[in-house]
Amino acid sequence: MFVDKSEKLSYKYTGSVPKGYDVSEIQYTFDFIYLVLKSQSSIDDAVRDVANKYGLSEVYLNDYLLENKYLLNKTSKIAFSAQIQKYNTKSLKKILKKHGLKKSGKREVLEDRIFKNNLLGDNIVLSSKSKVFYKNKKRRINIYNKHLIDFYYFNEFNEFYMDNYRKKLAKIPVEFIKIHIRRAYEDENHERYVLNTHIMAEHFLKKEKYVKMLEYELKNFCMNLNPVWKIDDLKNHEGLLLDTYDNLRFLNEHLSKNTIISTFYLVWDSFNFERIIVSKYDGYRCLKDILNMKDYDHINNDLNSRFYKNEDLKIKKIAQKTLFDF
Repeated sequence: MFVDKSEKLSYKYTGSVPKGYDVSEIQYTFDFIYLVLKSQSSIDDAVRDVANKYGLSEVYLNDYLLENKYLLNKTSKIAFSAQIQKYNTKSLKKILKKHGLKKSGKREVLEDRIFKNNLLGDNIVLSSKSKVFYKNKKRRINIYNKHLIDFYYFNEFNEFYMDNYRKKLAKIPVEFIKIHIRRAYEDENHERYVLNTHIMAEHFLKKEKYVKMLEYELKNFCMNLNPVWKIDDLKNHEGLLLDTYDNLRFLNEHLSKNTIISTFYLVWDSFNFERIIVSKYDGYRCLKDILNMKDYDHINNDLNSRFYKNEDLKIKKIAQKTLFDF
């Protein structure tokens, strides 16, 4: 299973996502400042690289950074003194009027006003505002780039972060992914549910938190064994996912079988299934087959013949307390 990076996951838009929804001014401003401040790129090179990355025009990005004072057009006092001599007093007043500044006073006053407001600047530099911006946005951008950029939209993460920035760093991406899992569950969207729980399992795999990874891998396992939101399309159900099969075998090398089996019961019961396709006992048997290294195709063929492609299959309606009896 994989995520098409051109179609990231959104909890706001279950259909088509608005054009440009994955591009944020915060992102490209931060990336630009990072290149200049930390990677020692020239301003021209940083503008070009960031514009290419986000599909922006270089002119637009350069103007945006100047207009919002992330860049300043400064010049030295010596260069200014030489340059200002080219203008007569009338021209100086026109420059000040154009920028909405006072045009009264002697020539020396006009020159000083033009210099202090940087109206003849020809040297583009990073502003102090950029450095403050970088410091304030660094944490959220780093969390997004490290954990979420391949799967989710920054605009939604940014809104979430603003409400949750006081949380510990490790909890922020986890809580954000949980929003997507919860939304998929509420919408009874099988594919989105499985995909988001898979992303969460992979998140804990990278952190080597195998017990937490197991919890989410078993959520996938249980939901794919019992695709209760796909009852009208069981014949096309693919059954056990290869990723889940491989990951459960991997976890079997790091955790005891008792831990895996007992967690399976807890996860299964957490779904509170109202309809049943594959019973908890059959799920337990399937899990044991995986842990005992039974062939993937053999397991899926067995599931297909007994359940998903079984013309005589009767979907059971059950109460939660009777699950273990099947």
